[in-house]
Amino acid sequence: MEPGEDPVFPGARSQSLQAGRSLVTLVLEGVAARQGARDPVCLGLVGPGDLLNFDAALGTGPDESALWLTRGRQVVISADSLIEVIDRDTLIETALVDMRRRMETARAEVTRHAHGRVTERLASLLLDIHALGGATEVTLRQSDIADLLAVRRAGISTAAGELRATGAIRVRRAAILLSDMAALQRAAGSVGEQAPHSTVTDLARLRG
Repeated sequence: MEPGEDPVFPGARSQSLQAGRSLVTLVLEGVAARQGARDPVCLGLVGPGDLLNFDAALGTGPDESALWLTRGRQVVISADSLIEVIDRDTLIETALVDMRRRMETARAEVTRHAHGRVTERLASLLLDIHALGGATEVTLRQSDIADLLAVRRAGISTAAGELRATGAIRVRRAAILLSDMAALQRAAGSVGEQAPHSTVTDLARLRG
């Protein structure tokens, strides 16, 4: 692709439009949280090989944004350019795989939101971020994490304090350090299930 690889940082948000043109983002490295156009609640995580705003760029869904949770790299390309260089069958297959991926991650998030205490949900989110991108540090404000989990900021502060007391994490200004994965797993309990990731990997599997 013509566009170069762009570095991104925690707290950055993906773009869905530029000069009136729809944009598609391919995640090369790092982890981001899918969000609706006007709602900060996490709709699922994306990692290396996943696409953002693909469905919307094809004109079959609403615009999609994402909040970067870790450092990463991305490739951003206009939908028009993408359609020009990819054959129709591949576009259809990619759209189907992307839809399945979004449904799986959304289901995992519904499970996360519906079950367990805030402490368990926070531990589960941190484990998923680590599983997708290998991150051992999440550099986000507690208010951003609260928005992702649809809870009050005070709830995140309390949950972080409980996890810190077990040695699972360490907390510093605008950052959570994952220090004991086994303790995090115990804290998370059985909230949610790790959904398979990577639209690109799934597409390769689908095509054989």
